[in-house]
Amino acid sequence: MHRDRPLWMRRLGWALHGFLRFVLIVSLLPYAWAKVFLSQMGLVDYADALYTVGEKSPMGLLWTFMAYSPTVQVLAGLAELAVAVLLVFRRTAWLGGLLGTVALGVVFLLNLLYDVPVKQLALALTVGLLIVALPELPRVARFVAGRPVGGLRQVPPLLPWPRVHAVARWLVPALGVLLVLAPGVGFPLVGGLPQQSSSELPGVYRVVADPAPPAPELAADRRWQEVAFGQWLGATGASRLTIRLANGDLIEGRYRPVRDGVVAVDLYPVLAGDRPLIREVERTVELTWNIRPDGTVALRGAGQDLVLASDPELRYLFDRDFSWAPTVPINR
Repeated sequence: MHRDRPLWMRRLGWALHGFLRFVLIVSLLPYAWAKVFLSQMGLVDYADALYTVGEKSPMGLLWTFMAYSPTVQVLAGLAELAVAVLLVFRRTAWLGGLLGTVALGVVFLLNLLYDVPVKQLALALTVGLLIVALPELPRVARFVAGRPVGGLRQVPPLLPWPRVHAVARWLVPALGVLLVLAPGVGFPLVGGLPQQSSSELPGVYRVVADPAPPAPELAADRRWQEVAFGQWLGATGASRLTIRLANGDLIEGRYRPVRDGVVAVDLYPVLAGDRPLIREVERTVELTWNIRPDGTVALRGAGQDLVLASDPELRYLFDRDFSWAPTVPINR
């Protein structure tokens, strides 16, 4: 965008620059607000306790890492929101482009190495943000080198009518800010905020009593060995559930209370191979539960008559306290 180029060409170049910024803002917002409201990666829940590392997909491993720390997830979303706000204004768009190139470059690298399907989109956004920053990169390079940077680049008005331009120069940025912030109001209304169950049932349990006889072969033993009831409610009011069978199979599901001491459980097929995001429920059962005087949980229904005991080893990740003072590293 050199000054010796015709005025119409300079106007066209900056118009395309503005259009690219708009496209980038619209593309960033869903991911940014989803992180802020903890709906993209969610929250690590008790139901995650029964997965082994080997059962996770690369993407699932990354999602679990991000979901463990809500603070990291929210800060990542706020960083993307900051980039979107900076892109609204022409004078700060270069800074948004630079920050966004770094932020989305990291996202692209993670998507690439953890095989997240949107790696192509992340690459396109990274390149687009770099293009937004390009007009000011020579000045940034001179600043870093300690050389004079000169004044701001003179950008010709995109609209040739002075009165229209006088209104548009304020109206367009105002609409841009509204575009960035509006989803922050609507997102909780549509997706809701994470809510914690008030029930005493959520936890990670090991089966300590089961009257059912074992199968002749371990591979055919489908008795429940471990059960994890999640504590975070989804948009439908249901929480996640996982069951580890004696033969090693893992069953995922969701449960929701129907009345005191009774939950309805939707069970999916045994976890095996690739799975789609939307799955068909294999069967729905009702389970009754009550906490016994010794703290164990009696669970009945769907052919089960079990006694469950909370397992501190299986929920170690959730019970581990934070410590600022130097301590012996615990890397298990």
